[in-house]
Amino acid sequence: MSRLLGQVKNWRFREGALLRLRETVPGINLLNWLQVNPHGARSFWQDREQATSVAGIGAAVELVANSAHDHARLLARINAILEGRDAFFLGGLAFAGENGRDEWSAFPAARFVLPAIELRQRGRDRHLAVNLLAESPGEFVRMKTHLIELLCKLEFQPQTLEDAVSPSVAHRIDDMDFSVCRERVGDILSNIAEGRLHKAVLARRVELRLTAPVAPFRVLQRWCDSNPGSFGFAMEQANDLFMGCSPERLYRRWDREIRTESLAGTVRRGLTREEDADMERRLRDDPKLVHEHDLVTRFVRSQIEPWVTDTDSPSEAGVFKLDRIQHRHLPISATLKHGVLDAQLLHALHPTPAVCGFPRGAAQALIRRQETVQRGWYSGAVGIVSPHQSEFAVAIRSALVNQDRILCYSGVGIVDGSDPEAEWNELEAKIESFLSVLGC
Repeated sequence: MSRLLGQVKNWRFREGALLRLRETVPGINLLNWLQVNPHGARSFWQDREQATSVAGIGAAVELVANSAHDHARLLARINAILEGRDAFFLGGLAFAGENGRDEWSAFPAARFVLPAIELRQRGRDRHLAVNLLAESPGEFVRMKTHLIELLCKLEFQPQTLEDAVSPSVAHRIDDMDFSVCRERVGDILSNIAEGRLHKAVLARRVELRLTAPVAPFRVLQRWCDSNPGSFGFAMEQANDLFMGCSPERLYRRWDREIRTESLAGTVRRGLTREEDADMERRLRDDPKLVHEHDLVTRFVRSQIEPWVTDTDSPSEAGVFKLDRIQHRHLPISATLKHGVLDAQLLHALHPTPAVCGFPRGAAQALIRRQETVQRGWYSGAVGIVSPHQSEFAVAIRSALVNQDRILCYSGVGIVDGSDPEAEWNELEAKIESFLSVLGC
C-alpha cells in the first residue's frame, strides 16, 4: 500500500491519458471492504460464477447519458479510454431509457464509472488498483490530491459482516394490494385477448421504513450468500444506493463470443425434496409457463440474429433454482459479426420480454399506462464494460436504499392463462426473498 501511494505521489500530468497502477493485496472480503470505507460513491459487481468481482470507491471518470439515444456515444467513450487497459467501467441503464424522477433522480438514463480505487478478485487473486484521468493541469492536481486522501483513509482490517443489532421494519407501504393486482392482471389479459400483445410484465414496489439505517453491503453479502449462482451488484450516488442479486444474464461478451439466455416462467421452491420435484415438473410441463418462456426465447433469438453469424443452444430448457423460487432457463451462445459491440447488443436485447413483455413497444405502452410508480433502474441493466469483455445482468431482485428507507421491487409476467392469485403469490415470494436477507 505504501509503495502504491508513493508511486501516485510521483505521477505527472499527461493530458487525456489514463494513469493506472495496481498491486497484489492479501485476501479481503470485497463487500466488507466497501461497507467500512464510505469515503466516496461505491460500486460493486460480481458475476454469476463468482469468477470475477470488482469493488470501487470514487470515480476517476464518470460518464452519463440522458437518454437511450446517447448510449452508443457513452460506450464508444469507454472503449477509447480503456483501449489496451485491464480495467472496467461499472454502471447501468434505466428500464425506460430516460432520466429518473423523484426517488430515482440520482440515476439517469445511463451512468458508468471507472473507480478511482478498485479492488478486484479473480479466483484467489486480489489486486488493488488506482485510476486517474485529467484533461488539464489544474484538474490533475485536484484529482491527484483527492486520490491520495482516499488512499490514506482506506481501512483494510477485517470486520464481521453481522450487525450487532439488525434494524426492524417500522412501516411498510405497498403500491398495490391484491385487489389492484387483480384489476391490472385483468386489464393485461383483456389486451392479450384482443390481440394487442402476447405478454406484459406487471411490477410492484414495496416501501420499507426501518427503525435504523441499514448497512447495505452487509445485506448484499447475505443476499448473495443465500442465492449462489446469481449476479451481485451495487451502484451508489450521493445518499442513494441501488443494489441487487439477479439470476438473469442479459449477455456476456468476450471479444466476438457472446452468451445470453432466456429466463422466464416461475414457481416456488418446495418445502421438501418431493414437493420441490413436483414444482419443477409443473415448471417444465405447465402450458402457461412453457408459453411464457417460449416468448422470451423467440425474442432473444430474433433480436440477436442480425448481429451474429451463428447461434447454439440446448434442445430443451433447463431449470434455474434459487432460494425461494425456480425458473425455466435456456442458455444461448453466438459469434458476433465483425464490428458489433455493446451498443448494438444493448439496443437489441434491453429490455427483454422477461421484464417488459412482447411485443416490446406494445408492452412498454401498457406499462406506462398501468404502473403508478417509476421503475428507474429496476428491470434495467447493470454490469461491467471494457473493449475486450463486457457483461450485463437484468436488474431484477433489486432495491433502492437510502439510509432507513428501502424501496424493493418485484415483477411477474402476464400471458394468456395467468391467474391473478398465482401472480400475486409470485410477487410476494420475490419480496419475501429480500425481507429474509434484510433480517426483518
